[in-house]
Amino acid sequence: MGDPTRDDLSRTDLPVRLDGVVKRYGSRTVLDNVSLEVTPGITGLVGPNGAGKSTLVRSILGLVRLAAGSVRVFGLDPAREPRRVRSLLGVVPEDECAVPGLSGVEMVRYAARLCGLPGTESLRRAHEVLDWCDAGQERYRPVETLSVGTRQKVAFAAAMVHDPQMVILDEPTNGLDPLERRAMLGRLVTLARHHGKTVLVSTHVLPDVQSICDRVVVLARGRVRLTGAIDDLTRPEIPAHRLEGDGPLDDLARLLCARGLPAWRAGDDEGALLLEPPGADRLGLVWESARDAGVVIRSLTPALRPLEEVFVQTLRAADDADADGHEASERRIGHATP
Repeated sequence: MGDPTRDDLSRTDLPVRLDGVVKRYGSRTVLDNVSLEVTPGITGLVGPNGAGKSTLVRSILGLVRLAAGSVRVFGLDPAREPRRVRSLLGVVPEDECAVPGLSGVEMVRYAARLCGLPGTESLRRAHEVLDWCDAGQERYRPVETLSVGTRQKVAFAAAMVHDPQMVILDEPTNGLDPLERRAMLGRLVTLARHHGKTVLVSTHVLPDVQSICDRVVVLARGRVRLTGAIDDLTRPEIPAHRLEGDGPLDDLARLLCARGLPAWRAGDDEGALLLEPPGADRLGLVWESARDAGVVIRSLTPALRPLEEVFVQTLRAADDADADGHEASERRIGHATP
């Protein structure tokens, strides 16, 4: 698909780069010297309420005026070339953005027309992307009468109808039942893994981030507190494997220990053990011991720390660092006061 707004972009341009971004509302600093990169794949943007996540997304879209710093989206400045930047992005906001009175397919077609697609093509693309989102016959109903899950499908289809290079989603699984949630996460993985899209997900649902994201950015009080690959951040200090199975796991643990492979109960799950990484030479020992103990193994994978644990530790460290900085500032002010 030849698009003049894309063909001249360098393949080496990062999807998003922020350098020293500062945004203030009056005397309140919402983004405080934020520098980060969003690389191809799926990136999770997490943080407590008021961390500045929504303002950061608006900065990427060129919707706010910055006090300092720069933003580049595929090498373009959204403040100078907002239309080109927005043609490369699809956005699913958390707040309802549907137009009452329009059907689902009309809403998606309207989004396509706003992106410059001609009439017939916009309708074809609307149906195509709604088919991919499994909207069914619900697409013909007025959007205000649709269920939460179907409205989310319509919003997602509207964001994807112009085939953007990157999609940004704010709380994409809010209000979805477990099946709809799984389907939504699956679509994001498909976009990134099979269609080469860059995905940025802003959410409070940390298990979703851990299950689909390649990288995570933790934002708190307007500052980036942690960023890195999920696999690196959730790797435990002491390597272990997690064995999930059915049967007398305590017996299996005792048997493995007696045979020279330390194993113990996982504290967070009655149906799991943690054991010293067995290596290829001792995998047979695990299967034999499970057979002897009467345990059916469902999975054996490297153990990971919950992302929630990493998140909480990061926020505590940020609180301590901010408190120390505040005390140091007060000491300097007190020392300077006659």
